[in-house]
Amino acid sequence: MAKPRGGDRHSGKIEAHGGFIRELIAEQGDMTLVEVQARLIERGAPVGIGTVHRFFVRHGITRKKRPATRSSRTVPTS
Repeated sequence: MAKPRGGDRHSGKIEAHGGFIRELIAEQGDMTLVEVQARLIERGAPVGIGTVHRFFVRHGITRKKRPATRSSRTVPTS
């Protein structure tokens, strides 16, 4: 009989590092997916960028980069 196919077979690899990922985001909320991936690789967890993205989606983690704010206009202009 054939084994079931399809579905997510690799999420366990990144789920084992879920606490670490949440700590990273809490400390540095503006990290990119590539930066998170690099930190996981440093820990010996070689995961793809798609795996990191799916982890964020699965856990409802959102990251929004904020555009640089313009300088204050407190200096009066003549």
